[in-house]
Amino acid sequence: MAGRNMRFKDTIDGLEEVFETDIPKSSVVLVTGAAGTLKSGFTFQILSNYLEGAGEYGLYVTLEQSKENHLKNMESMGLEPTKKLHISDFSDYRLLYDDISNDLLKTLEENIIDFRQEAGDKCTCVAIDSLGALYSLLDVGGKELRKGMYRLLESLRREGLTTFLILEEEKSSDINDSSTSMEGYLVDGIIELGLHFKGNVANRYMRVRKMRAASHSMEPWIVTVSDSGLKVYKGSF
Repeated sequence: MAGRNMRFKDTIDGLEEVFETDIPKSSVVLVTGAAGTLKSGFTFQILSNYLEGAGEYGLYVTLEQSKENHLKNMESMGLEPTKKLHISDFSDYRLLYDDISNDLLKTLEENIIDFRQEAGDKCTCVAIDSLGALYSLLDVGGKELRKGMYRLLESLRREGLTTFLILEEEKSSDINDSSTSMEGYLVDGIIELGLHFKGNVANRYMRVRKMRAASHSMEPWIVTVSDSGLKVYKGSF
């Protein structure tokens, strides 16, 4: 499926069973979970396959690792990069801006908007990997951080960008946990990735906690890695 008929739910094998209707365009989606739950791979596969199929462009901002290391990790999961998705690592920002720490949220916003304007209307998606790395570089917290994030996300919405935010939780995600972080109140959708232990067996899973204006399953679905990327399927927990 290509062109304007391309949907986000067609990007991972089995995801079309999780979503009855697609992730709405211009949404802000939080992809959250503990370490090792495939958050980056999940987000990268959705964006790469969507942009390739739709003939659109996007920006993947990696704040945690270099572009080269990120691509190696994606390759180890069977994920092929696309020229439609530009990867910007933190060294890009160091080259572009002399003093990045003064107002990193504003710097990030300007960088994304500049890319959007350069690429034109066909630039439709952005991912930030990860919020934890972003927060560690900021001098603010609490109410000021929430205000800054609100302004950033509203700016991306106004640009019509579908935005994926990756957030690593310190605690391990569990199927029975329904708590929502500060970010959960600022976004349109939450996709949770976690580990479920049954005896000595650990299964990775995904669950859509919320997605405004979309019809979707609320149940957990098993996530596996194949030679050609991630797959999602119904399993017993």
